[in-house]
Amino acid sequence: MRRSVLALATACIVAVIQTPSAGADPGPAQPQSSDSGSGMLGAHDHGKPDKDLPGAHRAPSAKAKGAAAEADARVRWSRYGTPTTVVPDGEGTTLATGLPAAPEQAARSYLKDNAALFGISPDQVDDLKLVSNTPIGKGAAVLLAQEVDGKPFGRDGLVSVGVVDGTVVSVTGALAPVTGTPQPATLSEQDAIKAALADVTMSPGRLTETEGTGKWQKYEAADLDGTQMVRPVVVADTDGTVRSAYQVQAGTTGEEPELYDSIVDARTGEVLARRSLVESEQVVDGAEDGNPQWKVFPFSPPLNDSSADTRETWCWTAAAGCDRVVGDEAPGEPHQPWDIASGKGGGTYGSYYKPGTTLGANAFASDGLTATGRNWLGITPNVRPDRVYDYSYTDAWHASGCDPKVLTNPAQPDRDAALGNLFAQHNGMHDFSYHLGFTEKAWNMQHDNYALGGKGGDPEMGVARSGGSNPSTRNNANQSTGADGGVALTNMYLWQPQAGAFYGRCADGDFDASVVGHEYTHAITNRMIGGPDAGISGTHGGSMGESWSDLVASERLIETGVVPDGVDPWVVGPYVTDNNQRGIRNFAIDHSPLNYSNFGYDMSGAEVHSDGEIWNAVQYEVRQALVGKYGEPSKKVLASCAAGKAAVEDCGGGRRWIQLMFDSYLLMADGRITMVDARDAMLAADRIRFGGADLDVLWTAFAKRGLGIGATATSTSDTRPHADFSTPNGKNGTVTFKIADDGGKAIDGAKVYIGHFTTRTTPVAGTASGLDAAARLTPGRYDAVAVAPGYGLVRFDFQVGGTSQRTVPVHMERNLASAAAGATITGDGLNLARLIDDDEGTNWAFVGNKTRTSVVGKGVSIHLAGDGPSKIRRVQVSALNRPTDSKDPGGDTGSQSRFSALRQFRISACTRTESVDCSQPGQFKPVYTSAADAFAAAKPRPAAPDLTMRGFDIPLTTATDLRFETVTNQCIGGPAFAGEQDNDPNNVTDCATGSTAAFNVRASEFQVFEH
Repeated sequence: MRRSVLALATACIVAVIQTPSAGADPGPAQPQSSDSGSGMLGAHDHGKPDKDLPGAHRAPSAKAKGAAAEADARVRWSRYGTPTTVVPDGEGTTLATGLPAAPEQAARSYLKDNAALFGISPDQVDDLKLVSNTPIGKGAAVLLAQEVDGKPFGRDGLVSVGVVDGTVVSVTGALAPVTGTPQPATLSEQDAIKAALADVTMSPGRLTETEGTGKWQKYEAADLDGTQMVRPVVVADTDGTVRSAYQVQAGTTGEEPELYDSIVDARTGEVLARRSLVESEQVVDGAEDGNPQWKVFPFSPPLNDSSADTRETWCWTAAAGCDRVVGDEAPGEPHQPWDIASGKGGGTYGSYYKPGTTLGANAFASDGLTATGRNWLGITPNVRPDRVYDYSYTDAWHASGCDPKVLTNPAQPDRDAALGNLFAQHNGMHDFSYHLGFTEKAWNMQHDNYALGGKGGDPEMGVARSGGSNPSTRNNANQSTGADGGVALTNMYLWQPQAGAFYGRCADGDFDASVVGHEYTHAITNRMIGGPDAGISGTHGGSMGESWSDLVASERLIETGVVPDGVDPWVVGPYVTDNNQRGIRNFAIDHSPLNYSNFGYDMSGAEVHSDGEIWNAVQYEVRQALVGKYGEPSKKVLASCAAGKAAVEDCGGGRRWIQLMFDSYLLMADGRITMVDARDAMLAADRIRFGGADLDVLWTAFAKRGLGIGATATSTSDTRPHADFSTPNGKNGTVTFKIADDGGKAIDGAKVYIGHFTTRTTPVAGTASGLDAAARLTPGRYDAVAVAPGYGLVRFDFQVGGTSQRTVPVHMERNLASAAAGATITGDGLNLARLIDDDEGTNWAFVGNKTRTSVVGKGVSIHLAGDGPSKIRRVQVSALNRPTDSKDPGGDTGSQSRFSALRQFRISACTRTESVDCSQPGQFKPVYTSAADAFAAAKPRPAAPDLTMRGFDIPLTTATDLRFETVTNQCIGGPAFAGEQDNDPNNVTDCATGSTAAFNVRASEFQVFEH
């Protein structure tokens, strides 16, 4: 689980948007455009792509390299040839000791002592501006910033130093070796805004200056919804030359916002860098008497009966009939009850506040059903002077089967219940994260910051039922997070089945706490990582952003004790997806086989939602390792921990884990992070908060998921990172893989992968060029896959114990259908050879959508390898799709919809004789028809684990040729995707009649074996 104004980074849980056929009476169903892999389990599509500052990376100087070698540290280098990460090498726990006790003084002292390493002078260290000095247990994260002529850097220029008791344990950031002063700006702020918008083909029209936020200046655009923000900055070329620039956060709000953070040259108007920010004042006192109460679904409506009103009563203070006292969980004085927005926060939206409604200290909730532009800001529930927010709930959207008449009903059923629920959940997230470190000093979201740090005027703006009157805005949720003091805005959407795209329930996302919590966490990470003005970027950063959102949302629900019996707390979106096995992801977090080598494993290729599941698996491994060491307390104790009433040391492994995760955010000074950077930040957090008490446990857990000591990534956009499964403590086993055929002959060209996937995955060992037959791994049991040309794919597992050395035999049988072994292929469709290339990452396709040609019976004939008939007992088939490739030499450049993946198949056999050449389908005799659910997929849509390679035993068959044919694909054969599943006359849900995926079919591999 990206979007809105002033966003530094906005993230979306999904993006499944599809235009239904128009008209109240559509007549015969018209096929809609199919899912292309984008959306819930696929790629982001948020306007123009990101671009970084121009110029090639500069190699570190010999002086810097020498300083790094003397520092006994692992160093990764920035574009300037200065360090971006400095952490202790191997088992080391510190970078320097004996420094001043005060954190800021210790940080500056370390930087001065190591000025040669960081490429700056001691005097320049004195000139660094303190941005924050944020406590982490007994230590702190000290964030310092470079400035030139009083202007901050628009990119880079930050350094975060992790210190505790006069000891430095980590440094991250990217300082620039500044030379000279920049030439003055010749363009105005308005010129910069116009240049940034023109770069993304938008125009603001007339710009009107409004109030500023610190050094940021705000403008209203006549032709765009939303506030535009700009500030003067500097940027540095890799040689240290500094130029004047503007940082612009501009774009448009609405149901589908498009927002960017751009760096504009202040003299030429050239847009030097750009990031997509879509991951999709009046202060009023009053109504202070009484005890506010809210009716809330703490988790969601019941999964098996969403009409049941199981809401709890949440009260600010204890009273009769209260199920939960939320005032006890809130941060201490001077914070106010949730529905009070008193103080000096200011901000654009203060004038909309009404006592007794859903605008308060930390959050604002309003209705976006028919909103356009900023009209939604005033649409709040009816004022409740008694502050009892007990709104009627009828489950109208679900009960009506997504009938659009519900949305035009003047009574607005469930509107206020949704607004109240969203408001309460946002406040719950605020309080939960505050106790973990997302405070005013860490740039959180509050109307008033009570002089405790940061800027106020930025409560979370929650839009319920966003764009609900527009049928194309469904099955989504997003968060936009501006610079500290700027707008933080989230959109919650209605959910509805859609043909060839998504099959959940008719649901209102405002009632799913995991979805709300996911989006709110995007604001947490984008504020805490990289300082108050940067946010997360890049493939690794975006992937971890999605993961952190999943993880924090789930942990909060566990710690607050609201997960219903029988519901997996590690499934994200079970209510809206109608799936409690994996929800909105490929895997439930607690049942994931993924590791760091799997980048790009999903059908959409490298993509932040699916690759975020890798970080989910890594972090769950870490969590469970800490739970194994420290246990998990009772629900009562956990609730006390979540409310900040108990020390983290007394709260078990889960709380210890999430505290380290929040601490790690502050130790990353640059939002362009890799998973290796985040690993190191978490290790540094343990050194600071717990004195390194858990380093051995953490290293082992990271190593089990491929983020061991040797793991690397060349950049945050590296989609082929190097995985390593060993720890720095030397307690690793060495495994040598002996890969041989039936006769014991060694097989050349083999690759061994850890986990379940080979597609777009990095091998750990093998006999192929560039690989070693041996690998070092931390002790444990591992699943693995071996592939080799001519031998197909084989799955196996093995155990690694202690520091042992062992040989693991891998027996591979000859694949008779392999082109590498001599098999040939003819038949229907495109890319025929890719079906027999021993590679699950390529696929054969039959694409008939333009001619509306049925996929039934479409297939290929394969002349098997060998000199004569073979006795066949087993086949292996994969239905895994691959990413769309515009340069596909076979011509399959259309949408690689997961609904076009194979579901059921048939095999026929033929034996060549003098009179039979097996060239005609009629010469083949059916020998095997798979089960109808050979590749079973359930709601909400087919996922990667549904379609990967699996084996099928067939009747003993003697043949020289086999024919492989489609019986059904997922679209026409999947019961979960069939029929009309709602009461919306303008929406087609039946995949077979409503999606072009019905006319396409794809399979990635067909393998044949004698045993």
